[in-house]
This record gives sequence, structure tokens and C-alpha cells, in this order.
Amino acid sequence: MKQIADEISLIITTYNTPVFLEIVLKSVMKQQVFPLEVIVADDGSGTPTRELIERYQKVFPVPLIHSWIPDEGFRVSKARNVAAARARGIYLVMIDGDMVLGRHFIEDHRTLMKRGYFTTGSRARLMKKGTERICKKLSPDITFWTPGLRRRLVMLRLPFLHRFIKGNSGLKRARSCNMGVWKDDYIRVNGFEENFVGWGFEDWEFFQRLYNCGLVRQNAKLMAPAVHLYHPVKNADRAPLNEQMLKNTAATGKQRAEKGVDQYLDLSCNPYSL
Repeated sequence: MKQIADEISLIITTYNTPVFLEIVLKSVMKQQVFPLEVIVADDGSGTPTRELIERYQKVFPVPLIHSWIPDEGFRVSKARNVAAARARGIYLVMIDGDMVLGRHFIEDHRTLMKRGYFTTGSRARLMKKGTERICKKLSPDITFWTPGLRRRLVMLRLPFLHRFIKGNSGLKRARSCNMGVWKDDYIRVNGFEENFVGWGFEDWEFFQRLYNCGLVRQNAKLMAPAVHLYHPVKNADRAPLNEQMLKNTAATGKQRAEKGVDQYLDLSCNPYSL
């Protein structure tokens, strides 16, 4: 029987990409160490996604929870906050629904858990034709040698060398598509800022507030490898406004989201608790 990391809740964001989500869920099922639970933070997907999750709930090795909010535009911050409020784990590992995980992903994030730090990891990129092949097979089996893979050095897993990586990596290249944070630190900064609408910079702003509270970013390089499936960027028209919000957070030392996870912490009052 495989080990369960009962400290970790894995949160997967998704929006109307059930083929991607199925491949990601399959990669979770192949983990050497399972999380306590998997919560799909669904930003308003339709029936195909719901039916997919219901099908996998019957065979999944740990609880698979569908945390759904109505489709009212790109609101990934809200989807993450609702899911995080429901999480039972004391540590949150968050990925996007287009991230295929290596077999040691949860195991590595568990190893990297350290008070006073949050963790962000890297991602290799599978180009369009490679992604189409993977989607046709519905297979999570991506290796260092898979055709069409960019940034393939990310696939190297060398935990014994990770200790040489600097602890404070700054915010450069930090992404929420592969991250780990203590739940109480997440609540401390009030989660993601829901005033961000549309794609862009909501993750950097979240990390900036963790920084403003004195936390340090830990880079998961050489551990927790994952692969990003190709898709075009959508909903980027708000990016300039979102970037300005990020700059304001950095300039003012803002620590807590104005509109964040505290809205959902009392799940008895949470209209999205399914």
C-alpha cells in the first residue's frame, strides 16, 4: 500500500478542459506518495467536467472533491480560495489543470515543507503537436525523451543536489501552477486577491504578500518536476491593470487580500460547498 501524505491537500484549478484534467488526474493516481485529498477548484466548468470527476471519484485512491463556482468570467483567485477553505490538510499544494505531474511530485513537496517558507516549482513545456498526441492517448506518461518537450532539463529529478539551491529565489519566474504553502500562511495573507479578474499577475501578487509578511520563497528546482500542456493564452486583456495592482502591493507592503479566503472559512455559510 502506498503512503499518504496526510498533511497535504492537492488543489487543481480547471475550466472546461476535461481532457487535460483527466490526464492530470491520471498522473496523480501514479504518485509514489498520495496527498490526503485532491480538490478540483473549478472556475465554472460544464457537464463534461462534472461527469469526469464523478467517474474518477469511484476509482480514486483518496477523496476527490469537486469545488465548483459559477462561470462568471476568469475568476481563478476565487476558485482557489473556495477550494483552500475546504481543504483538510495543513499544507496546500496547488497546480493548474494543465500540469502533468512526475511520480514523485507529492513526495517532493512533502520533503520541501518548511516553516517560514513557501515553495514554487518549475515546469517543462510540451508543445502543440506533443500535447495533441498525449491528449489522443489520454496518457500522463511524459519523459525526458518525449518529442516536442521544451525546457526538458526541468524533468531531471536530483534531490541530493537540491540542497545547493539558494533558499531565497526572489519572485522571478515564480508561478502558482506548481506551488506549496502552509494553510495558516495562506489564511494569514487572506489567500488570493479576488479583485484580480482575467489572466495575469494574481499569483505574483499573492507571493508578494507572503514576502511582505516575512516569508521566503523556496525553489523546488531539481525536485517535483511537472509538464505544462500546450494551450493558447486567453483572457489577457486585463493584464496591464493586474500588473498595476501587483506594483501597488509591492510599493505599499500590503499583506492581506481585500477580498479573499476569509469569505469562505465558515463552510456552513459557503454557498459553493458541494
